[in-house]
Amino acid sequence: MKKINTLLVAIMFSFSLIGQVEYEQGIFLMEMGSTGFKSQNINSWEGLGGYINNSGALVDAEFSDVYDKYAQSEFQLEFGGAYFVIDGLAVGLGLNYQSKSTTVEYASDPLAMGFIDYDDSESELVISPGIRYYFGESGVWTQLSYALATITLDDSAGSYDDTEFPKRNAINISAGYAISLNDYVSLNPTLGYNLTTQTTKDGGTDSSGNTVDEVIKSGTFGLGATLTVHLSSY
Repeated sequence: MKKINTLLVAIMFSFSLIGQVEYEQGIFLMEMGSTGFKSQNINSWEGLGGYINNSGALVDAEFSDVYDKYAQSEFQLEFGGAYFVIDGLAVGLGLNYQSKSTTVEYASDPLAMGFIDYDDSESELVISPGIRYYFGESGVWTQLSYALATITLDDSAGSYDDTEFPKRNAINISAGYAISLNDYVSLNPTLGYNLTTQTTKDGGTDSSGNTVDEVIKSGTFGLGATLTVHLSSY
């Protein structure tokens, strides 16, 4: 569900970038946003339960008893652009890339008990072409877009070497209103519906126990609002 919501946000954000205060043929728009890097190091963790140490005693586990390091990092980049092929009709493309990694290093007691340090990573690239139509100078627009997401997983144990990663595609229908704040910036309240299909090759089984593709379909309703900067090509 988290990934489905991420895909919806990518679609809504990418094409909110083509909202603008001018709708004439020849206008070109480009914008980057939500670019960021986050790093998190866990240094306290209560409720880890108990474990048997090297002396054979059952003790309550503190973070330092179990882990030497537990770190996570995330990176995200979004980009969108569009071109008005005729007055009121814009054709655009949105790109969204995000990655996440986790590194775990165990303390000496867990290592002696057979625990193994590990790291894993996950990355996703979403490509979202679409079209948007503005109704005259009213600022009201409607949009149809399609998103295709590819996912890559990896870890130090090699768990995913022979795995077919999930693929997601989505169709988004949305509408909004461009409220001009000045000659270059507009506020765009947005209402949209996202129909998503996620397919994992050989990821499921049928009633006879045979391996089949796992296919998950879902619908997501979304509300949002974005600030858009308009960059004229002349």
